[in-house]
Amino acid sequence: MKISVMYSTMIVKNLEESVSFYRDILGFAEGYHVELPFGGITIMDSPDGASVELIEAPQFEVGLYSIGTDVDNLDETIISLKEKGCEPLGEITETTVGRQVFIQDPNGVRICLIEHTDEYRKRYMNRSYD
Repeated sequence: MKISVMYSTMIVKNLEESVSFYRDILGFAEGYHVELPFGGITIMDSPDGASVELIEAPQFEVGLYSIGTDVDNLDETIISLKEKGCEPLGEITETTVGRQVFIQDPNGVRICLIEHTDEYRKRYMNRSYD
């Protein structure tokens, strides 16, 4: 089981305004942008490597949404976590970037476990689990 923290996910009310804040005020660089039917996602990279995922999605409450991770094998990760008493918050769902499920830490912080597609990993993350 390998889990790598990739970013903190923030739901924003105005993506353009938020990108401008992280870029122009905080000095982050725009990593990449994905258009979605309900809005969009932009990854903002800090100078030291940490990232913030900004999502404009009116169906969610504005604020910290989750910690985003990349896992090498979602099925094996879930089995291992269940053996340690950590249950997923629902079923695995397919997304445009792979498969995901949420868990919660003892403080109620949501952690999104994502098994990204190989195409996504190579294009945006420069990593492969081959």
